[in-house]
Amino acid sequence: EYGAQVIIPALAEFSQRHPALRVRHVSSSHHADLISERFDVAIRLGTLADSRYRAALISRFAIVPVAAPSWLAQHPVETLDDLAQSAWIIHERLTTPLRWPLTGPDEESIAFEIKQAPRLSADSASALMAFALAGSGIALLPEWMVAAALADSTLVKVMPAFSFPRQGVYAVYPDAQHVPVRVRAFIDFLRERLG
Repeated sequence: EYGAQVIIPALAEFSQRHPALRVRHVSSSHHADLISERFDVAIRLGTLADSRYRAALISRFAIVPVAAPSWLAQHPVETLDDLAQSAWIIHERLTTPLRWPLTGPDEESIAFEIKQAPRLSADSASALMAFALAGSGIALLPEWMVAAALADSTLVKVMPAFSFPRQGVYAVYPDAQHVPVRVRAFIDFLRERLG
């Protein structure tokens, strides 16, 4: 989703600025072996696991719990305990138990844990959003992805006074002694455009 909305337009502009470069875009949630599959750089979102690659932070984005107004009308969420007990729609890559340090309205840090098994899970953010739009529960999604749905009120933020940790957008590349000029140029371009 991020690739289609953000990275492809950036790649198109970068390739126009550097017409001698050959660009190959591969869209997958699978974490490729950059060296054996001959990738110069990968874009990864979220929290990075330890790896044998180097990573450059490009930007950060908010993640927000959202639900359809029709679902919230039948299942009011007024407290963090209500939120923890709600019917969650979760990305299957998230490990359980599902815990996050939230930031409260007075900037206090609050430990938050989803206390029951997710109602639904899926392997893509677009599927999570579709379930939320269909009134299936609460999904935790990137704000850039749900901005239009929030603007037209087909989704609403749940407990908006509380913030989940911001997530990173990283350019990941092989740990080499010398970073190729094209990789450094692309990372700098992304930071300028997105940062």
